[in-house]
Amino acid sequence: MQKFLGENYIKKHQPYLIKESEKIMQIKHKIILGLVLLLAITGLLYRFFIYEKIPEDLIAIVGDQKIYLADFNSEIKRRGGRQLDKLDKNKLLDEMILRKAMIDQAIKKGVDKQPDFIRTYQNLLIGQYKKKFLKPKIDGVDLTSDEIQRYYTENIQKYTQPEKARLAMIFMKTHSKMSDAKKDQIMKRMLEAKSKAKQPVKGRGFGRIAVQYSEDQTSRYKGGDIGWVYKNRNYRWEDSVLKAGFALKELNDVSDIITTDKGLYIVKLLDRRSSKVTPFKKVKDRIRHKQILETRKSIEKTFEEDVRQKTPVKIYSDALEKVKMPKTPKKNQLPVPTP
Repeated sequence: MQKFLGENYIKKHQPYLIKESEKIMQIKHKIILGLVLLLAITGLLYRFFIYEKIPEDLIAIVGDQKIYLADFNSEIKRRGGRQLDKLDKNKLLDEMILRKAMIDQAIKKGVDKQPDFIRTYQNLLIGQYKKKFLKPKIDGVDLTSDEIQRYYTENIQKYTQPEKARLAMIFMKTHSKMSDAKKDQIMKRMLEAKSKAKQPVKGRGFGRIAVQYSEDQTSRYKGGDIGWVYKNRNYRWEDSVLKAGFALKELNDVSDIITTDKGLYIVKLLDRRSSKVTPFKKVKDRIRHKQILETRKSIEKTFEEDVRQKTPVKIYSDALEKVKMPKTPKKNQLPVPTP
């Protein structure tokens, strides 16, 4: 270097060259020291995060899943039984690892993103929510004996069986466009039937008289017997016909001829049962059960309304209008598959 720079140059700039050389050495030392410190810090961070930060209650890591001591204890408690002392914890851990591995792989394969899974999960979530916040309210519903008695008294008509009668009838059809001569002929025929009906007959109801005269196909071959009918209830026969039947005083009495828009009738009383109130003791349990169910439904409805009120909802009508509802297929028509 002396030959290259020359002795005079070196002598002249020697203090400067020495100073620059010292600066270079100091920079080298700082770089080396920095690298050493960086390696040391990296080592400390590695130990701090990888080794020192492993939770004491972490038992295993399975893929992205972890098994903690609390998980292990919960599984032991879940299994229960009388032979917990014979449970092999290593075998139990193997089973838990397999379960976690299945979960890990299912998530990585996107099973948790499938619509059916999401729907099932949401249903389970709703079920647990109701179990925690709705079920305690429903389970607490009950009625006292006084409340049941009060309901029975206030609604006694529900437990009162109305008067009923068993009737037989003979019917002959007429209509507004029928000639007077024809109507007279039918009336004469009905008077003949009524005359015969006053005489003792064999069989139930009007017996063979109904077969001979009645045009009511449902009852004519049963002696005109239409079965039991309750007072003040609606049936296929006109009210005037039924009222005439209930107005009869004695069994086997026959009514006068009843004229209606449909035709002519005569009615015979076969049997009768008076109005009857069902005793409180017989309906007490039924009332309690029914009222508890109705109260629970009311609580559930209030619960659902409260959930709606607490949850912000915004509906976009324009998007809803784009929804095309499928039409119900006609009988014997297969649904068209969606492309």
